Amino acid sequence: MASTGRLVQLTSLLQEKVKEVDTYIRENNLPDPSFDASYPPVLHLPKQPDAARQAALEALDELRAHLLGPVGTIYESVLDHTSPISLHAITSYDIMNAFPTNATSTIPEIAEKCGMHPDDATTMMRHGLARRLFLQKEDGRIAHSALTRAIVDVPNFSSFITGALDDTWVAAPFVVPAMRKWPGSQEPNQTAFNLAQGTDLPFFEELGKKAESSGAFADRMSFFMSSPGMSLDYAIEGYTWAAHKGGTIVDVGGSHGVVALKLSEKFPGMQITVQDRPEVVARAPKSLTGQVEFQAHDFFTEQPIKGADVYFFRWIFHDWSDKYCIAILRALIPALRTGSRVLMMEAIVPEPGTISGFQERPLRAFDMGMKELFNSKERSEGEWRKLLGDADTRFEVVDVLRPEGSQLGIIVVDWTG
Repeated sequence: MASTGRLVQLTSLLQEKVKEVDTYIRENNLPDPSFDASYPPVLHLPKQPDAARQAALEALDELRAHLLGPVGTIYESVLDHTSPISLHAITSYDIMNAFPTNATSTIPEIAEKCGMHPDDATTMMRHGLARRLFLQKEDGRIAHSALTRAIVDVPNFSSFITGALDDTWVAAPFVVPAMRKWPGSQEPNQTAFNLAQGTDLPFFEELGKKAESSGAFADRMSFFMSSPGMSLDYAIEGYTWAAHKGGTIVDVGGSHGVVALKLSEKFPGMQITVQDRPEVVARAPKSLTGQVEFQAHDFFTEQPIKGADVYFFRWIFHDWSDKYCIAILRALIPALRTGSRVLMMEAIVPEPGTISGFQERPLRAFDMGMKELFNSKERSEGEWRKLLGDADTRFEVVDVLRPEGSQLGIIVVDWTG
């Protein structure tokens, strides 16, 4: 018989790892964790204490599941569908800005300020308070919490929340109905999003119908791209661009050229063309040196720039199902020469079962989000290799780079034709 059971083992591990984090906090005079509005929105930790934090969270996750038991765990998951409702109301009605972060208010005052029915405001606020969205003082007045202050203060965080809930969360109940209606579909207009919104248009076309929706989506992506793991530095430093310092680069789907402009600063001899939709190119900045050019191009049509050294795709393919990714790759082929390089900067998810469920869940959440909106998916290294082989066996994967700290890897592909 084991000297200690799993619950005690997990508790000991949790205590050990939490102590490491607490020691770092105290030794560096950081604020003690609190739900008060004065607490900073993000706890920045260096590599070692952050690893301890992650280990503590993983131990806590397993411990919680064991304590709940099988039925309790599933029951809690079923009830979790209500968790974002008050958060959705808070951002949709702009409740977080109904009173200053250093002040207090009452639910009737909040209802009046935000144009809500008092009963609705009461239900939403009580639900949110139970999740530490706002705090209730002893006198009954409502104050901001660390969570709601983060929504106010962190740039574009509110847009990220509202957009994610408006687009993805509302589509979640329609995933299974969409699978039943269109089994195995790879079409971008046969998705849960289409059923939820009652539209036949793909996500981005539907979004483009409303200027305010497009702007909100841009803000949402700005927040997401501001996370450390999505830093542009990984695109610049994660690959040996010096090998092409005098070459021609095509940044396919490169938006306003943020990567291209950084590359041009570092490598003055590079000639870079950024391709995107006409309406995107129309708003693109002008390169001061003429080193970066912009070109309207649909990447499903034949690539017009022939024989470039590198064709670079950053976070493009994950929006598309295999069928359409293959079409994008095949549209490149007429432009490629032997030795042309294709760089695909994408998420590379671990093979199932190679990491813990706690680590895998957020990755699968992103994967499910792509299914909801696009009928696309996040891919493992094996799936990326298969995709390229299915497009054409002359695409040869020569390296798979995983810059430390980056959420995206770089799949290095040579054309051997």
